[in-house]
Amino acid sequence: MLLIFWPIQAQEITPPPPQVVPERFTTISETNYLNELALRGFKLDSQGLLIQSLDGNVTYGELNSETGYNPASVTKIATSFTALHKWGPDYHFETAFNSDGKINPKTRTLEGNLVLISAGDPVMVSGDVTRLAHEVLRAGIARVNGDLILTGPFTYGAYLTSDVAVKHLQTLLRLVGIRVTGTVRHGAVRGTRIASHTSPSLRDIIFHQNAHSVNQTAERLGEAVGGPQGVERFLTQYIGIAPGEVSLSHTSGLDINRISPRGTIALLRELVRWLGVHNMAPEDVMPVAGVDAGTLHARLTEMDYRGTVVAKTGTLPGTDGGVSTLAGILYTRDRGPILFAIFNTRGPVSTYRRMQDSLLKDLIAECGGAAITSLSAHRSN
Repeated sequence: MLLIFWPIQAQEITPPPPQVVPERFTTISETNYLNELALRGFKLDSQGLLIQSLDGNVTYGELNSETGYNPASVTKIATSFTALHKWGPDYHFETAFNSDGKINPKTRTLEGNLVLISAGDPVMVSGDVTRLAHEVLRAGIARVNGDLILTGPFTYGAYLTSDVAVKHLQTLLRLVGIRVTGTVRHGAVRGTRIASHTSPSLRDIIFHQNAHSVNQTAERLGEAVGGPQGVERFLTQYIGIAPGEVSLSHTSGLDINRISPRGTIALLRELVRWLGVHNMAPEDVMPVAGVDAGTLHARLTEMDYRGTVVAKTGTLPGTDGGVSTLAGILYTRDRGPILFAIFNTRGPVSTYRRMQDSLLKDLIAECGGAAITSLSAHRSN
């Protein structure tokens, strides 16, 4: 298989300029896909599609591209980019306790406040929090004559919001032998560090989240960037998606969310550009089909296609009549990198997945065959 890598040229991190009207290139793969939808009895108004060149100059397939559909877990791309833009790929979440006051070693009492410093580590588990509590105890604190002060978003384990997580933290502190006499309140960072925990890098967190479509991580990461409203604001204000083409209720993609294929392609195009500026590739934040463990491991596994598609899946069998989505980038010999957003609703997920894969395979064949990035080739070995 031909190995090709298309570097993305670095440029200023600003919203992309308006795109010119792209050339319409009618493909046999699009025609076959639309015909199969009709033959199977699927209503075309329940389907969304947009396939464009990376530079936005050529459209290879389009159906209801300005209509908002349920993206399911494709939403995680938006949540990921919002976090990357906020903190950068090498960011590590630190969660720590500070003592803001004097510790009486005889009575093991902190005369002051216990300060919880948190940026919203989305992969912190109960064991990590328990270890932090024991570190506080080993620092000589069994009683806090003051408040528990929270300085930022805090979640852990199955506790997806700060309010719920802090309530369980209070219970945990009591269980390990620490009593806080005051209340929980928000405040600024101050005091002396007595316990800390550091997460893996944000890029590693995001890749695992997207490869395995971990809803819990995406919900907690979303909490850290301002919830669904924070992600939606990023999409409209930074990416430039029309407000009428996006509406989010969950940052993982659960339940009812909406985004148009056009908005999704705009998101992907700016993400690829941003990753290039930071010496990264789509494969750093999304799985490679047929190569990486997770939701794409068993798809596009044939040698002619394996390692060609980098994408995020979405699946909601019980919502909107059955939702299956796929969005990402594919690499072709003759046409270079191509962005795609395929949204299928009101039908069986398994059928839609087969049709999505067939569409991409046919398109790859029409565009001179497959090409894969150097990173994909490395992972395949």
